[in-house]
Amino acid sequence: MVRLIRVIKSTIYLRCDMKYVGIIIIMILSHNCLAQDLWIIPKIFVSSRTFEYSVYNGNIKGDIRSIGGGITGIYQNFYVDLFSERNIDTNEESIINGLRDTIEFERTDLTATFGYAVSEFVSIFTGYKYGKSTLTELEFSPFSGAKTSLEGKGMFIGAGSGWRVKDWGTFSFSAAYAKMQANYDSFDIGLTEGDADGTSLGVKWKAAITKNLYYQLVAIRHEYYYEDFKKITFDISEQILSYRLGISYRF
Repeated sequence: MVRLIRVIKSTIYLRCDMKYVGIIIIMILSHNCLAQDLWIIPKIFVSSRTFEYSVYNGNIKGDIRSIGGGITGIYQNFYVDLFSERNIDTNEESIINGLRDTIEFERTDLTATFGYAVSEFVSIFTGYKYGKSTLTELEFSPFSGAKTSLEGKGMFIGAGSGWRVKDWGTFSFSAAYAKMQANYDSFDIGLTEGDADGTSLGVKWKAAITKNLYYQLVAIRHEYYYEDFKKITFDISEQILSYRLGISYRF
């Protein structure tokens, strides 16, 4: 009887141990599957940007160079992308009522995107974006030090497509529409709110340097219209053309 009891206990312990072993195996396999399906891709880039702002009595235009970066997380068919960009120098001029002036220009962009790959070639996405331009009058201006800023923030939606070109790399393009809240702030008017909407069009070439290191060339054109401000009667159009060279690493 004692021997029978020992055998029964041993069987129970063995079943319990096998149960725990099974749980551990399932956890390991799940972790391996997750690791195989999950990719983390940090990136950094430099860009050259041409911009122009137009109002009823003139325009502001120039060229700036920027630096930016972000991180992309991909799991199966879903991805999340966080991105920021800031200018590192400036070179622009304004022409208002026929008067030519040189000003200092600052530009900041932040974007968060959530996307889904519908197929191997097509993806859809949505997200939130923030962009702010600040203009500062220089010392020789009669309004030296005065700042004017234009800000847009809101949601966007879009779609993209891409395909491999032999073993050379991947060519892709995307289009998006944004609907945003606008803020205009100047030294003489103060802060006023309005609306903004517009489109973004982009093309990208991406190719491998090593197994996990990639370079990419990107061209993006943004065209937004700011209108219906409460304190000003004029509308503002914004065009920004960006050329980027970046590298990314896939973990």
